[in-house]
Amino acid sequence: MKGPVYLNDKTGVVVIGATGREASQVIRESEALFPGIVKAGVTPGKGGSTELPVPVFDTLFQAVSDPKVGALINTALIYVPPVSVLDAVMECLDSGIKVIYIITEHVPIRDSEIIYQEKVRRGAVIVGGTSLGCFVPSVGRIGAIGGKDPSIAFRAGGIVVISKSGGLTVTTAEMFKRRGWGTYCALAIGGDIISNTTYADVLMELKDDPNVKGVVMLGEPGGSYEEQAAELIQSGVFKKPVAAFISGRFQERMPEGVAFGHAGAIVERGMGKASDKISRLEAAGKNHPVKVAFYYHELVSAIESLGVPRDFEDSTAAHVKPLYSTVG
Repeated sequence: MKGPVYLNDKTGVVVIGATGREASQVIRESEALFPGIVKAGVTPGKGGSTELPVPVFDTLFQAVSDPKVGALINTALIYVPPVSVLDAVMECLDSGIKVIYIITEHVPIRDSEIIYQEKVRRGAVIVGGTSLGCFVPSVGRIGAIGGKDPSIAFRAGGIVVISKSGGLTVTTAEMFKRRGWGTYCALAIGGDIISNTTYADVLMELKDDPNVKGVVMLGEPGGSYEEQAAELIQSGVFKKPVAAFISGRFQERMPEGVAFGHAGAIVERGMGKASDKISRLEAAGKNHPVKVAFYYHELVSAIESLGVPRDFEDSTAAHVKPLYSTVG
C-alpha cells in the first residue's frame, strides 16, 4: 500500500452532502487534480444528478451497494450541518467505512463524544470535526487542503506535517518545501473541542512507516493533545525526530475561559496552557529527538538540527538565511 492509512493508493472516497456548494467544489477540484479518488457522492433527493463528475446517490446504502463503485468505497468525507454529523458518521460506520473525515465545524460536544466512543469501539479512523483534510503528494488529496493548486505548497518528501489548522498545515508544508524538505503526509486533525484523531494517534499510526523521516507538529492552547504526544515520545514508543511549535503563549496573560481561534483553543482551570505543553515536549527532548521552536520560523532550523536530511535542494536565496533572523 502506497501512503498512510489516512490516504493511500487504495483510498476510495464517498462525499456525504456532495451537492452542497463547498462539497461540490471540492469534488470537482479533487477530480481535476487526482482523477478517480472520489468514487461517489450522496445527497438525499439528488440521486442520479449529473452535475458532478462522479455518480450521485440518494443514500449511502445505494452508493456502497452500487455494482460499479460500491466495492471501491472505503473512506467518507462529511459535509453536512453540525446536527446531522452524528447520523452521517453512524451510517458510514454501519456501512463498513472505517476512515472518515468530518469537515463540518462545531459538531455538538455530546455528539462528538458519542462519535469518539464509537470510533474506539469499532477501531475506525475518524478525523475532525473542523478538519480541512489530508494531502499525500504522491497519492492524492481528501478535502480542500492545498486549494486549487496544491503544488505551490506540496512536493513529495519525507516530512509529516500535523496541525489543528488546515491553513497552517499548508503554510508550514510550503515553508519546508522552499527549504528543501518535501511532504510525505499533511494532515489537519481539526480544531473542535473534541478531536477524534489526536497528535498521539498520528504518531502511533506512523511510528513504523519507513517513508517518515521526521514530523513537524503545530500545537496551540487548549486540551492535552500535545502533552499526550510528549508522553508517547517520552515512553520511547515514537522514536522519529519531531520538531514542534506551540502557539499562544500570550494567552496566559488573558482571563481563563477565553477561546482564541479554534473552538478547542481554550484554557480553563489551569489546563491547556502553551507553556505547559512546551515544557512537556522539552522534557521529552532531553532523551529523545525532539526540538521545540520558540518562534514559528525556527521550525526549519529545528528539523535541520535533528538531522533530518533534505529531500531536494534548498531554493531560498542565501541572503535570507536564516529566515527572519532579526525577529526578537
